[in-house]
Amino acid sequence: MSDKSQIPWIVFADRAEVRAAPVQDSDSVRTVSHGGMVFGTQLEIHPSTNEEWLKLDPEWYGGGGMYVSRSTVHRVHPSNQVEGDLPIGSEKVDRWWGLPLDYEPSDLVYIPVKYALRGREDYQLRREVAEALAVMLDAAREDGIDIRVTSAYRSGPRQRTIYLRNISRNGPGQRASAPPGHSEHQLGTTVDLTDPEGRHSFSQAFDKTPQGKWLEKNANRFGFRRSYYPDNVEETGYISEPWHWRYHGKPEDSEKE
Repeated sequence: MSDKSQIPWIVFADRAEVRAAPVQDSDSVRTVSHGGMVFGTQLEIHPSTNEEWLKLDPEWYGGGGMYVSRSTVHRVHPSNQVEGDLPIGSEKVDRWWGLPLDYEPSDLVYIPVKYALRGREDYQLRREVAEALAVMLDAAREDGIDIRVTSAYRSGPRQRTIYLRNISRNGPGQRASAPPGHSEHQLGTTVDLTDPEGRHSFSQAFDKTPQGKWLEKNANRFGFRRSYYPDNVEETGYISEPWHWRYHGKPEDSEKE
């Protein structure tokens, strides 16, 4: 049995149905309650619904051919199972590996309202990230480019609410919203950015705006990198998001990686 097969997937939904086939209308073999664990490594995508299914390990479940919808479970990367705050830039977060749902950085601070879309006061980031963001957005303004934050830190429970709402609206095959524990926003190092009017919030056209072009050219100097491009969808599991920028550390630290 591989090491990966010993790392559990944890049920974050109210329950997960173990099914005989990777389709919603197949027979339910058993139910695993919220917080329960299932084991498996192979993921299959239903060709018509785009829903992702976890094929359960027969060594744990006494035979093959049993599946759980990926839309009900999450998995924590071993390197993210640490006490205290995770080191910035080294966190492993994508569609397949994530964070404990209760992970929350201890050094979250509110960003100044002048950087927030429509003056919102509740956006938080880790202190180092908030300071680096302020330097970057001030530099953009010196170049005549006004960039605003439209999303920042989100807790695991908050992401669970957002994800399940999107599943309810768009089906379990949706890829726009990350499963809880698998969002970079929970790190407290990631922001969604937009223009000052919010016309291009969460828009694929954002990279064509003055704000998007400035970020592509300059953000790395301040420690920020765009996470999701068209050419890394297979690697990250998420669609292209030109508005989504994650802080990986001071540029001189990044050069040492």
